[in-house]
Amino acid sequence: MENPKVRVVILAAGKGKRMGSEKQKALMEICDKPMIGHLLDSVEEAATVNMKPIVVYGHGGDELVEYVRERAETVLQEEQKGTGHAVSVTRDAVGDADLVMVLYGDSSLVSAPTIDKLISYHTNRPAPIIMAVGTVNEYSGWQAAFKSFGRIIRGADEMITAIREAKDATDEELAIKEVNPAYFVFEAKWLWNHIDKIGTENAQGEIYLTDLIEMAFAEGEPIRTVPIPIEECVGCNTRDELAVAEKLMKDRGLC
Repeated sequence: MENPKVRVVILAAGKGKRMGSEKQKALMEICDKPMIGHLLDSVEEAATVNMKPIVVYGHGGDELVEYVRERAETVLQEEQKGTGHAVSVTRDAVGDADLVMVLYGDSSLVSAPTIDKLISYHTNRPAPIIMAVGTVNEYSGWQAAFKSFGRIIRGADEMITAIREAKDATDEELAIKEVNPAYFVFEAKWLWNHIDKIGTENAQGEIYLTDLIEMAFAEGEPIRTVPIPIEECVGCNTRDELAVAEKLMKDRGLC
């Protein structure tokens, strides 16, 4: 597909309670700028993104809405029922986009080249799902935060068959070092035809966006994976993770 209409959806409904703050998590600062501000910079710099991004926010998110007002469209997620539900509430806002890219408000290290790499990959090898993957060296040091990430499950032919959320994984699956940062590019038509079919049979009782991987696999659809730097997979749920992200950003000369 040449020059597809691309809509980036940024999930940012979470609050910063684990950081000791009542403000929206995406507004916590790294290098004196809200995390979502760094991400919006990258989205705007990406050559392949040609539509205004959509930010999904939760109740009490007025400050977040005000911060992104000039840079993104906003959609309220009335209830937080999981990542799949968060994406589903953007259906009308996404409109006639050909591709939907899903990112997160606390993923401040995602770069414009990585966004372009994921979207361009679809142009060369179209599939219902293109997803980023990262590989840890070990689950210790600054990479210990990746223990909570979903693991990439591959079959004998090395094709991806599922993503196992850490809370649902066996010990053997938890040892896998290839992790899911949950950055996806979906073909919009396929996404909307499948997202309402996601169940809640998991430890959290939530609608996991990652369950779409098993749906695609069951239908015999290809799921393309694109490796990205593990540093760009970092999300921030705690003050310690916020400090890690800031150090990585400084190490890369970004602040």
